[in-house]
Amino acid sequence: MDQETMGKFLIDCLCREIDDKKVALLREADWDSLIQFAIKHNLAPLLYHRLKTISVKLHKAYLISARRNTRLYNDFSKIINALDNLPVIALKGAHLAQNVYANIALRPMNDLDILVKKTDLLKAGEKFLEMGYISGTSRVGDIEGICAKYQHLPPFVKQDAFPVDIHWTIVLPTSPFIIDIDGVWKRAQPARIAGVEVLVLSPEDLLLHLCLHTSYQHLFRNGLSGFYDIWETLRHYQDEINWEQLMHRSREWRASKTVYLSLYLAKTLFDAVVPNKVLDRLKPEDLEPQVVNWAKAQLFDKRIYPSINLIDFWKSESSLDKLKVLLKRVFLSPQEMARLYPVHYNSPRVYFYYLVRLKKLFFEHINRIWLLWRHDKEMVNVSKRTDALQEWLSR
Repeated sequence: MDQETMGKFLIDCLCREIDDKKVALLREADWDSLIQFAIKHNLAPLLYHRLKTISVKLHKAYLISARRNTRLYNDFSKIINALDNLPVIALKGAHLAQNVYANIALRPMNDLDILVKKTDLLKAGEKFLEMGYISGTSRVGDIEGICAKYQHLPPFVKQDAFPVDIHWTIVLPTSPFIIDIDGVWKRAQPARIAGVEVLVLSPEDLLLHLCLHTSYQHLFRNGLSGFYDIWETLRHYQDEINWEQLMHRSREWRASKTVYLSLYLAKTLFDAVVPNKVLDRLKPEDLEPQVVNWAKAQLFDKRIYPSINLIDFWKSESSLDKLKVLLKRVFLSPQEMARLYPVHYNSPRVYFYYLVRLKKLFFEHINRIWLLWRHDKEMVNVSKRTDALQEWLSR
């Protein structure tokens, strides 16, 4: 099976009534491919849960996710208690795994994302430092500069604990969207997660956040799991979602395109419960069929994607300009390095991490850089598609 056929079969297994006859006809090689595809898209625990198969790989993925998330929620509980009644909204996986999926093993996570008020960022950061976490910033001046460019502080990390991102908003401030974060706080709802009382996004804001995260932030390259989050959220809150509010807010946030494209794909690929009248009213005037095809290709294309920075590299006309792009992305400012590595930007140790970054980028991207430098047809086409999709979502 090709990647798109494999993806659609996986979606059938997860979101629709399972056709036992169709499943029985799968060859052993197809089963192996399906399992690998599910693992790649972070959906192996869900596939195991749905099929109750004896596959060792799926069972292992399910158990790993259960153990990891148990530890992660233990960290979450300690963090909320340590923040000493500071208002906190649990974002993404921390909210979804327990309260939407209703089984923490089914929604794999690698870190924690929480939202605090901008005025509480410094206090929250200091609490994390008291708990033994380290980060790239700890001063008011640092925080003001970061908030101008980023939606969260540099990750807080600690040995034997999961990384934590402390957000003050839900998208990059430099994005084309206008998020009414005060409104997000007013609409937040109380919830109990990991035995502690916190807040979660309203159903409409949660859905908008997931659409923005999957479409604009990841350009549909984070695989099918992002759409399964949307599907599960729509299923869980189907009797609570106020579609008029969601449409109004998507326009207020200037996010109608990202919301439309995400919901359209969720409905057409996953049979998600999205009213046709909502899609009709959200449909952008400049939507062309190729835009939908671009997004689908991003989901199912098995080729290695160029990053946005590599696309800038590809768009540079001369070899000198290409070299400038490479150097600019390798040798980031100390402040940017502090967002990526467990070091304060004023520390001399930051220069060690330039070597770490250089080595990491070399092994991750050298093949793609070489293909783009040589104007490899396939890589150039993927770059053009990604660039065109980002440009359409941004305008």
